[in-house]
Amino acid sequence: MVDSTKCNEWFVMAQKDIKGAKILFENDADNEIVCFHCQQAVDKYLKGYLIYITGELQEGHSLVKLCKKIMKYDKTFGEFLKDMAFINTFYIETRYPAADPLIVTKEDTEECFKITQNVISKINSLIS
Repeated sequence: MVDSTKCNEWFVMAQKDIKGAKILFENDADNEIVCFHCQQAVDKYLKGYLIYITGELQEGHSLVKLCKKIMKYDKTFGEFLKDMAFINTFYIETRYPAADPLIVTKEDTEECFKITQNVISKINSLIS
């Protein structure tokens, strides 16, 4: 039997990232940091769901790899692979100075929010 409180702890932490991202977005913060928080929320939701289905915490922060691990149990997560690659770009590139900085538009940020909500909605529907 999987310890559902463990996966719920991950979902609660993810909700904090989403709340932070929304507050930052509404207050005209840099889109880069908003998208970083969306990436963090998706990371935590995928890990929480993997705990739910396997009972084990998965290492790493690649959303594509986490999604592929979930696909071993639910092939429908393949629909998110392209989206995970998109959001993955905001994990490293938004956190450190770069010679060629990543430019994140408002549209990119809105897409991040949309993808994040789609992943969360799917996982919530599967665990409820």
